[in-house]
Amino acid sequence: MLKSMLESTESQTIEEMQIGSALIDYRLAPQNQFPAGLQDALAAYLYLLNPPKDAGFEPLNPKNIVFSGDSAGGGLSMALGLAIRDAGLPSCAGIIGWSPWVDLTVSMPSILDDECCDFLPKPSERFVPKESQVEIEYKEKAAALTAKIKKQNIGPKIWHDSFDRPEGRIQMYAPNEGLAIPYVSPMLAESLGGLPPLLLVAGDSERLRDEAIYLAHRSAEPAKYKGPSYNAGKFEKSPFQAPTNTTLEVYEEMPHVFQMFDHPCTTKSYERTVEFINK
Repeated sequence: MLKSMLESTESQTIEEMQIGSALIDYRLAPQNQFPAGLQDALAAYLYLLNPPKDAGFEPLNPKNIVFSGDSAGGGLSMALGLAIRDAGLPSCAGIIGWSPWVDLTVSMPSILDDECCDFLPKPSERFVPKESQVEIEYKEKAAALTAKIKKQNIGPKIWHDSFDRPEGRIQMYAPNEGLAIPYVSPMLAESLGGLPPLLLVAGDSERLRDEAIYLAHRSAEPAKYKGPSYNAGKFEKSPFQAPTNTTLEVYEEMPHVFQMFDHPCTTKSYERTVEFINK
């Protein structure tokens, strides 16, 4: 994605930046549910930092790496940033999310707002093919992950009884019991502080608008928007108190991932993204 985006800017800017781009062919749901995609993304990052001798390139400086993704890829980019931060690994230089999908619990108003003239389906309109091998594998893997989550003994409960929906499963990426895991829904992390600089972009007519806005506020002011388990004085002991340098851009009357369309807002978003990378 970055390659095609940068080709639309002035050649002098590209030469100055000396940017290369890579697309990760990570495993996808429904056959490969969480945490498969995140594992693949993290493995790719570590490969760049510490490649084998026959890789054909020298180790990359993490400060020369920027994660970028749109929609589910934007959410995965944020989840990868959280995983790297939480593991104490070297941080990348920044993260870009175009219309990032960061709340799979469907808790924000815009996701169900019919005034958002968007092409994204509502959660109830998504499906898995019935009576197929895909469905069988999908249910087996979901049941295994659900069992692990319900037996967890790692601190605050990450699922709530309200996720036991009569209509069944909400998302294909993870079972209902796993939707509040921060690496599934990054917006719900206890703290979004201590991350590399973020550029979050959304259209004000898209269903994912509110979660991008809320994530921006939570990352920029982690002490003000801390998670529930941090309210009893635990935030002061957290290593992730530092505000994240966050840039939020909301484009008027634009739909989900409007950068796919030929429009003045697309040109401006490309320019602003390149400025962010340069900075």
